[in-house]
Amino acid sequence: LAAAQGHADAQFRLGVMHWHAEGGPEDCAETRRLFGLAAAQGNAHAQCFLGSMHDAGEGGPQDLVEARRLYGLAAAQGHARAQFHLGGMLANGEGGPEDCAEARRL
Repeated sequence: LAAAQGHADAQFRLGVMHWHAEGGPEDCAETRRLFGLAAAQGNAHAQCFLGSMHDAGEGGPQDLVEARRLYGLAAAQGHARAQFHLGGMLANGEGGPEDCAEARRL
């Protein structure tokens, strides 16, 4: 109910349940949708995990540009996992130009 009412943390948590098949079958497309709703509200966990889904092509097409953008949003909020993934993408020029100085800073 809370997720349907737009509560970002509930959307993220319900997305995790769909991802891990908790209480029903695995549904990566629904996970991606729910993470997208929460990410749009600024939920750093959802931004990072949705970035991972775009990075791997899980629940939809692979999109390294979008993965890098989402990691960047979460990293700017201090999300350590997002900082790690963004640093790797920057160092390797994935989803945009290589930026080793920024990767090192992260």
